[in-house]
Amino acid sequence: MTTKNSNPPPTDPGIYIAALSASFKPAAGAGQATHWFTTDEVYEAIHRIDPGSSLTREQVHHAMLEAGYRYHNRPGSSGLDFRWMLTAK
Repeated sequence: MTTKNSNPPPTDPGIYIAALSASFKPAAGAGQATHWFTTDEVYEAIHRIDPGSSLTREQVHHAMLEAGYRYHNRPGSSGLDFRWMLTAK
């Protein structure tokens, strides 16, 4: 007997981080970063291209760390505004 599962299958964050990594690489430090993104910006970009994605912000955060990306407060910013540091390839 086959039952239908109403929950979508889990989405692998690696496919999205690989796509991101085709254009960017982790920045060695704040001075080398050419682009700065928040976890929310990366999460929202994934959901714009795949609205059915079941990824959470926590999964995106963990996947970015696993891929070697680091976050830092942007130089010259006031307050705490941590963003992922990326360098364009």
